[in-house]
Amino acid sequence: MPEQSYEQVKRAERATWLSIASYLIIATAKLLGGYFFRSSALTADGMNNLSDTINAVFMFIGLRFSRKPADSDHRYGHWKAESIATLAMSFLILYIGLEVTLNSLQNFFHYEPVTPDPLTIGVALVSGLVMLGVYLYNKRLAKQLESQALLASSKDNLTDALTSFMTAFTALTSQFGLPWLDGVMALVIGLIILKTGFDIFVDSTFQLTDGFPVDLIETYEEEIAAIPDVHSVRHIAARRYGANVYIDVTILVDPSLSVKEGHDITEKVEHVLADAFAIQQVDVHVEPDL
Repeated sequence: MPEQSYEQVKRAERATWLSIASYLIIATAKLLGGYFFRSSALTADGMNNLSDTINAVFMFIGLRFSRKPADSDHRYGHWKAESIATLAMSFLILYIGLEVTLNSLQNFFHYEPVTPDPLTIGVALVSGLVMLGVYLYNKRLAKQLESQALLASSKDNLTDALTSFMTAFTALTSQFGLPWLDGVMALVIGLIILKTGFDIFVDSTFQLTDGFPVDLIETYEEEIAAIPDVHSVRHIAARRYGANVYIDVTILVDPSLSVKEGHDITEKVEHVLADAFAIQQVDVHVEPDL
């Protein structure tokens, strides 16, 4: 595996440390604020960020394990550890979302009108701004590195930023005689957490079962078919191992070509995919076009 792939994972690991530090500070501030300022929504949001801290640790472990070199019983390397870590993240997010939702429903039906302290607004607003910055950084880096785990983390970052802003808005409206909104907001946050966990679960299982976007497959096929001496593409398949794309393709060529000429065409295919899509792992099978 190219050294560049390992360097990309290292960069993703450094971004994960940023998430861990941010989540830990924000979760502590929200949980303390929710307790002392009597805000169910802020407490629910703090629980969400606490789960995010644990998720970020899982992701770091997955990234660190994924860049272990290939060995005798992992000939393709350990890149799928990143997808496994993402799947584990989704389970924890779903669990926390279910807990928050059920607790919010229970509190809603045993309603006690308590107006959150105005300081709740400041805690939630600052937290939202911090998480928005972390989201923008992680999203940009995830696209650069094509990291599934980092992209999943960025989605969670955005959810956290939005829920923090919603919590701030709820705390603000509660000051004008609408304290019941705090409980409603806690329920909404729980549902948002569940939606985030479900989306990450779908994405991770899609990759672990070797799912791959059809539109990308078609794009690869068009590029290969346009290469001189390639008559057509009989078969093409692709899968991901972490941020790395592996392609298996069967091409049809002139049956009168020599072995050397056929080999030269396979190298053209490899160069085209590497130059156009930065794909380094390509298995090209040549067959005569009879």
